Amino acid sequence: MIATLHGTVTEKLSDSLVIELGGLGYEVLVTVEDWGAVKQGAPERFYIYEQIREDTHNLYGFRTLSAKQLFVELLGVKGVGPKG
Repeated sequence: MIATLHGTVTEKLSDSLVIELGGLGYEVLVTVEDWGAVKQGAPERFYIYEQIREDTHNLYGFRTLSAKQLFVELLGVKGVGPKG
């Protein structure tokens, strides 16, 4: 399981970032707030929630541990999914 990623933001896509780390680029889905706060080319650290399903493998990134913990708690609410 991936717990954190610390690397350089190489691309800002519509709802995600590409974080380059050790020659690999990881696409990380982030909140609008986190997307706006980071600068392309800057080093950043994200706490990662990894979602692995039969048809998908997504990484959700949060700049603070408390934001990730809140996200995980919200996933426990019936009808709330990761993209919500």
